[in-house]
Amino acid sequence: MFCYPEHIDGEMRKLFARLSAERLLRGLSAGEFARRSAHVLAELNAIHPFREGNGRAQLTYLTLLAARAGRPLALERMDPDAMLAAMVASFKSNEAPLADLIEGLLEP
Repeated sequence: MFCYPEHIDGEMRKLFARLSAERLLRGLSAGEFARRSAHVLAELNAIHPFREGNGRAQLTYLTLLAARAGRPLALERMDPDAMLAAMVASFKSNEAPLADLIEGLLEP
Protein backbone atom coordinates (compact mmCIF):
# COMPACT_ATOMS: atom_id res chain seq x y z
CA MET A 1 0.00 0.00 0.00
CA PHE A 2 1.28 3.44 -0.87
CA CYS A 3 1.62 6.26 1.66
CA TYR A 4 -1.60 8.04 2.58
CA PRO A 5 -1.70 11.55 1.10
CA GLU A 6 -1.75 13.22 4.50
CA HIS A 7 1.59 11.59 5.36
CA ILE A 8 3.45 12.31 2.11
CA ASP A 9 5.02 15.58 3.26
CA GLY A 10 6.31 14.14 6.54
CA GLU A 11 7.64 10.97 4.94
CA MET A 12 9.39 12.92 2.19
CA ARG A 13 11.02 15.14 4.82
CA LYS A 14 12.26 12.07 6.73
CA LEU A 15 13.61 10.40 3.59
CA PHE A 16 15.50 13.50 2.42
CA ALA A 17 16.82 14.24 5.92
CA ARG A 18 18.31 10.71 6.07
CA LEU A 19 19.72 11.14 2.57
CA SER A 20 21.25 14.48 3.56
CA ALA A 21 22.79 12.88 6.67
CA GLU A 22 24.35 10.30 4.33
CA ARG A 23 25.91 13.12 2.28
CA LEU A 24 23.64 12.33 -0.69
CA LEU A 25 25.47 8.99 -1.04
CA ARG A 26 28.77 10.61 -2.01
CA GLY A 27 32.00 8.72 -1.46
CA LEU A 28 30.47 5.24 -1.50
CA SER A 29 31.77 2.24 -3.42
CA ALA A 30 29.76 1.28 -6.50
CA GLY A 31 28.09 -1.62 -4.68
CA GLU A 32 27.24 0.45 -1.61
CA PHE A 33 25.92 3.30 -3.76
CA ALA A 34 23.72 0.82 -5.64
CA ARG A 35 22.41 -0.70 -2.41
CA ARG A 36 21.69 2.64 -0.70
CA SER A 37 20.20 4.29 -3.78
CA ALA A 38 17.96 1.23 -4.30
CA HIS A 39 16.65 1.74 -0.78
CA VAL A 40 16.06 5.45 -1.38
CA LEU A 41 14.26 4.70 -4.63
CA ALA A 42 12.12 2.01 -2.97
CA GLU A 43 11.17 4.42 -0.18
CA LEU A 44 10.39 7.18 -2.66
CA ASN A 45 8.21 4.78 -4.62
CA ALA A 46 6.31 3.75 -1.47
CA ILE A 47 5.72 7.39 -0.57
CA HIS A 48 4.33 7.80 -4.10
CA PRO A 49 4.19 11.59 -4.14
CA PHE A 50 2.76 12.05 -7.63
CA ARG A 51 -0.59 10.96 -8.97
CA GLU A 52 0.93 10.32 -12.41
CA GLY A 53 4.51 9.93 -13.56
CA ASN A 54 6.10 8.42 -10.44
CA GLY A 55 8.33 6.09 -12.43
CA ARG A 56 9.61 8.85 -14.69
CA ALA A 57 10.16 11.22 -11.76
CA GLN A 58 11.94 8.51 -9.74
CA LEU A 59 14.25 7.60 -12.62
CA THR A 60 15.07 11.28 -13.16
CA TYR A 61 15.78 11.68 -9.45
CA LEU A 62 17.99 8.57 -9.42
CA THR A 63 19.91 9.90 -12.43
CA LEU A 64 20.54 13.24 -10.70
CA LEU A 65 21.42 11.59 -7.38
CA ALA A 66 23.91 9.29 -9.11
CA ALA A 67 25.52 12.12 -11.05
CA ARG A 68 25.88 14.30 -7.95
CA ALA A 69 27.40 11.36 -6.06
CA GLY A 70 29.97 10.89 -8.81
CA ARG A 71 28.31 7.68 -10.01
CA PRO A 72 26.71 8.56 -13.37
CA LEU A 73 24.31 6.08 -14.94
CA ALA A 74 24.34 4.64 -18.45
CA LEU A 75 20.58 4.68 -18.96
CA GLU A 76 20.90 3.34 -22.49
CA ARG A 77 21.68 -0.03 -20.85
CA MET A 78 18.45 -0.02 -18.83
CA ASP A 79 15.81 -2.62 -19.64
CA PRO A 80 12.44 -1.00 -18.79
CA ASP A 81 10.82 -4.38 -18.05
CA ALA A 82 13.65 -5.33 -15.68
CA MET A 83 13.36 -1.93 -13.98
CA LEU A 84 9.63 -2.38 -13.47
CA ALA A 85 10.13 -5.88 -12.07
CA ALA A 86 12.87 -4.60 -9.73
CA MET A 87 10.64 -1.76 -8.52
CA VAL A 88 7.78 -4.19 -7.84
CA ALA A 89 10.17 -6.47 -5.92
CA SER A 90 11.45 -3.49 -3.90
CA PHE A 91 7.88 -2.58 -2.98
CA LYS A 92 7.60 -6.10 -1.57
CA SER A 93 10.74 -5.54 0.56
CA ASN A 94 13.22 -7.19 -1.81
CA GLU A 95 15.60 -4.41 -2.85
CA ALA A 96 18.36 -6.73 -4.14
CA PRO A 97 17.13 -6.85 -7.77
CA LEU A 98 16.92 -3.06 -7.84
CA ALA A 99 20.41 -2.68 -6.35
CA ASP A 100 21.77 -5.14 -8.92
CA LEU A 101 20.07 -3.26 -11.73
CA ILE A 102 21.42 0.10 -10.53
CA GLU A 103 24.93 -1.31 -10.13
CA GLY A 104 24.76 -2.60 -13.70
CA LEU A 105 23.88 0.89 -14.92
CA LEU A 106 26.78 2.63 -13.19
CA GLU A 107 29.40 4.03 -15.52
CA PRO A 108 32.86 2.48 -14.97
